[in-house]
Amino acid sequence: MKKILAWGMALLMAGTLAGCGSSNDAGSPAASVAGSEAAAGGAAASSGETFTLGLICPLSGSSAVSGQILKNATQMAVNEINAEGGINGSIQIVMAEVDDEGVPATSVTAMQKLVEQDKVNAVIGAQASSCTLANMEITKAAKIPQITPASSNVAVTQSGNPYIFQMTATDELHMRNIMKFMSEEKGANSFAILYESSDFGTGGYNIANNVCGDYNLTMVDSEVYNAGDTDFSVVLGKMQQANPDFFIFWGYHTEVAMICKQMQQYGIEYPVIGQGYNSPELTNLGGAAVEGVMIDTAFDAANPDEKVQEFDKKYTEQFGEGYDQNAPQSYDAVYVIKDAVERCIADGKDYKDGEVLNEYIRNTFWDGVTGVTTFDENGRMDKELLIITIENGEHKIVKN
Repeated sequence: MKKILAWGMALLMAGTLAGCGSSNDAGSPAASVAGSEAAAGGAAASSGETFTLGLICPLSGSSAVSGQILKNATQMAVNEINAEGGINGSIQIVMAEVDDEGVPATSVTAMQKLVEQDKVNAVIGAQASSCTLANMEITKAAKIPQITPASSNVAVTQSGNPYIFQMTATDELHMRNIMKFMSEEKGANSFAILYESSDFGTGGYNIANNVCGDYNLTMVDSEVYNAGDTDFSVVLGKMQQANPDFFIFWGYHTEVAMICKQMQQYGIEYPVIGQGYNSPELTNLGGAAVEGVMIDTAFDAANPDEKVQEFDKKYTEQFGEGYDQNAPQSYDAVYVIKDAVERCIADGKDYKDGEVLNEYIRNTFWDGVTGVTTFDENGRMDKELLIITIENGEHKIVKN
C-alpha cells in the first residue's frame, strides 16, 4: 500500500509544467526522436524503421495529474521496448504527445495534429470520455487504431466506430459492481447519486437509473454539478433530506475531495462509493474527509499479485509514489500495440496499413499487468473489478 499524500501536489506541479512545455513541443520530430533514442540507452534500431505512437491526454488544466500519470506509464513502456531494440527487436517507437487540457474541442484539434502532422501509426488516449467521444472521429476517418486506457463511458464503444478500443472497464460494469456490493454485502435498499455534468457523469447517472432495479435498489435522489464548482451545500442538503442508505459519487478527484470536505463540515454522514476519482490527489486534497470513501476500480497497487507489484516497483522508482488505474492500463496498451505489430510482421502483413493493424489489435490476447486483455466485437474489454476504501490515507481492498 502506497503513501500518496505529499507526492500528489508535487506531481500536479510537475504535470502542469510538463503540460506547458508539451503544448509547444509535443510531436516535434526532433524532440520525439531524441527522447526515444535516450530511452533506448543509445541503442540504434538495426532496421532504421520507426513506429510513431501518438499520445493524447491532459497535461495542463484540472486533470493534469491524471494526464501526467498516463504519460509516465506510456513512456515507461516505450522506453522498455526501445531499450530491447524496439518492436520486433528492430523498430524504434517514436512518441508524439499532445496536451488536450481535458477539453473536447481542444482534444479534436490536438488529434488533428497527431494525424495530419505527426502521421501517427496508432494513438493512446484520451483520458476523459468527452474528449475521446469527440476526437475518435478523427482517427476513424484516417483509419488509425486508437486505444483509450481511461475513457469508460459505454458510448465510446457503442458508437459503431471500428477504430476505437477501450482498455478500461466500462461505466456499466463499474456501476453494476457497486450496486451488487452495496445491495448484497451491505444490505442497502436505496441510494442518492451526485454526478458531473459531462459525458462521463451523465453516462453514470443513466446507467444507475437503468440498472438499479436489477439489484432491488431505489434511486431516491439525483443531483448534478459542473466541473469547477466549489459550493455543494445545496445538492448535499437535498441528498441528505432524501435519506438514502448510501451516496454514489460519479466524478473526478478535485470536486469529490471538496464534496467530502463539505460533508464533513455540515455533519453529513453516509457511506460514499463511486468511480472516476481513484487518483493520488484525492487523499492529498481531501485529507481526513475522504477517510472511508470507497472506489470501484480495475487496478490498485494494494493488490498483492506479482505482476501488479512488479509494475508498482518500476513506476514508483522512476516517477515517485502515487498513480491511478490509468497508469497500468496505458502501460499495457503500448504492449498490446507492440504485440499486434509483431503478429502483423510474422504474417507478412503491412503494419503501417491502419486497417490491417486495427484487425490485429481487435484479435488481441495479451496477458499484462492488468490481466488478460481481449476485445469484444465492439472493441470493449471487460475486467474483474476491485472495491477499495481509504484507510489512514492508504488504499485497502474490501472486495476483489
